[in-house]
Amino acid sequence: MNHSVAQPVLMLVWVGLLSSSFVVSGKLLPYASPITATCLRFILTSICLAPLIWRSGFARLTIKQVVQYALISCFLVAFFVGLFESLKTTTAEKTAVIYTLLPLMSVLLSFVFIGIKTRISQLFGFVIGTASAIWMLVNGPKDLTILSAWQYGDSIFLVACFCLAMHVLLIKKWATALPALTSTFYIVTLGSVLLVPVMLLYGDLTNLVWQSYTFWTWLIYLTLFTTLGTFFLQQKLLKQVSPNTFLAMTYLVPAFVLFFQGGLSQLLLSLPALLVASFALYLISRSP
Repeated sequence: MNHSVAQPVLMLVWVGLLSSSFVVSGKLLPYASPITATCLRFILTSICLAPLIWRSGFARLTIKQVVQYALISCFLVAFFVGLFESLKTTTAEKTAVIYTLLPLMSVLLSFVFIGIKTRISQLFGFVIGTASAIWMLVNGPKDLTILSAWQYGDSIFLVACFCLAMHVLLIKKWATALPALTSTFYIVTLGSVLLVPVMLLYGDLTNLVWQSYTFWTWLIYLTLFTTLGTFFLQQKLLKQVSPNTFLAMTYLVPAFVLFFQGGLSQLLLSLPALLVASFALYLISRSP
């Protein structure tokens, strides 16, 4: 596939898989605590990747790289734990609204830590992109109440989004030298190592529903697609695009969430907002 076509297609696949995690993660809450669900997700992902890494050969990390990858993983762990925890007291639609603030966070952090300056046209794109994403969710359910009451879970997820913005930024800064598969393996493996003691102490393992077929079905989906799949695509795409352009694709998250929860009819209701979001993506990604 032509590179100019392949990159947008891969970004759409990434945002589609990412969006499904908002819906599926909530389905795991009756079966496992947020910490346990995140830890098991990371462990299974590491196990899936291990044979592939073994065949291709391990890339040895320096002490400095281990610390860098551990920090990258810490921010990612914080995001996933925050996502699971927030869904106890808020909805997938509400988290999708908050998630639209992620690109603006990235703009600020990229300027502070990497020195990436954003053009006026790009800033305008980020602003109308955020507005269009919120418009999709308000217009889709025809219900402004999803934006009215701020819940405890909303605060948790706002902090989680900041952690994800830092995670993506640090990947761009430190983790693009290694192959995407290798970087993904180190990030999820270090995340597993960090999470296991926390899970054993605070994971509420006595209430984990091990024997549930539904639990394992959703966990395996999250492992293979919304963890392994999105991590690999993220590592690959961040070698080619800036963090700001990459995270701008999250303006399409509400459209996917509406489609997953309400079908094509709900998505069509938000078509005008989707067109505005597409224009925002054009402003953000076009060359100067």
